[in-house]
Amino acid sequence: MSLNSETAWILKTETSIGLCIMAVGLVASILGFGDLLMQVGILVLIFAPVLGVIVSTKCLIQEKDRKWSCVAIALIVILVVGMVISYFT
Repeated sequence: MSLNSETAWILKTETSIGLCIMAVGLVASILGFGDLLMQVGILVLIFAPVLGVIVSTKCLIQEKDRKWSCVAIALIVILVVGMVISYFT
């Protein structure tokens, strides 16, 4: 698979999974016990772009595109640092 098709596939898949989890959570919420499923669905949707960046980085490294691989790795580092900072504040 190419960079674009692999990244698009992962984003579509993660979005579909997140929305399905939220839909099940919504139905369960009506029955009184779906809040956790809704939160999990939201987390899947939040982390879908992060996973997309990771997949893109893998493809760029495989294609030996050094410039954009470095940019993608820097973006991953920035995302991880941001998550760590937000967790501890």
